[in-house]
Amino acid sequence: CVGEISSAFVSFAIFVPLRLCGEIYRMNPSTFTPQLVLDQLTFRRGPRTVIDRVSMRLPFGEHLALVGPNGSGKTSLLQLLIGRLQAESGTIHLGQRPLTEIPPRERARLVAIVNQNEQIHAQLGVREYVSLGRTPFFGESGWQESDEIIQQSLDRCGLSSLSERRIGTLSGGEQQRATIARALAQTPKILLLDEPTNHLDLRTRSDVLDMVSELEITVIAALHDLSLINRFARRVAILDQGALVVIDEAAQALSQRHVHPVFAMDVHRVKVPGRQAPVAIFESPRPTRMEREAAQREARA
Repeated sequence: CVGEISSAFVSFAIFVPLRLCGEIYRMNPSTFTPQLVLDQLTFRRGPRTVIDRVSMRLPFGEHLALVGPNGSGKTSLLQLLIGRLQAESGTIHLGQRPLTEIPPRERARLVAIVNQNEQIHAQLGVREYVSLGRTPFFGESGWQESDEIIQQSLDRCGLSSLSERRIGTLSGGEQQRATIARALAQTPKILLLDEPTNHLDLRTRSDVLDMVSELEITVIAALHDLSLINRFARRVAILDQGALVVIDEAAQALSQRHVHPVFAMDVHRVKVPGRQAPVAIFESPRPTRMEREAAQREARA
């Protein structure tokens, strides 16, 4: 088999036909349900502290939204969790094992990531692309089980009818679902999503997060759109300048107390028919141009 696997299985140089490689899923048994523990995690890039003593504990199966302004450290934290960056101090434990002691091949069976703006060859078939998720299992048994896992990943992401299409012919939302299906084909215990709704229209954003919310594994998603968090996550972690401001239930984390200092936005909660809990609306406290002009006209009157 010819292929290229990064240290944490993030990118690939070439498609490898699965049927030439034997495999079986042994290293990640269904009974293994690890919690993820970060303890005083610190990462610096030159003189700048990018991640500053971040600690959190996620039980298996939790869906966590990771939010913060641009440059707050969200992507760097995900790269630390996948093993592509090395912390200066602090630890990451997956179950009882330090992440740094888990070999890359085994780690790729436990943790998968969907990066921002993944570059996918436009001529690659959808099924071929999703099958890249089985790369960490090459050489361990037959291909039949892999075909079943690939099909399950396609089904879960609503791509079965598009499996013979070329990636380049898909819409933005369909391509994003394909990247998630590729990650799910790794059969991970932890799925990391870096801005999975970037460049998608409003409905497609909701559809993608609704799909992810059904997964029965640990999911950490870095998000920009605060209004979509309730569709996906029970808890929210807010980062600001690399530090963890709060990690709490969504209603508490996304309160005016935390949102305004970090995002310079106001939070309003509005009752919506058919919804049990109020819906949070995030709005800039600065008046719009039309509001300023109306105020000026009123002052002149």
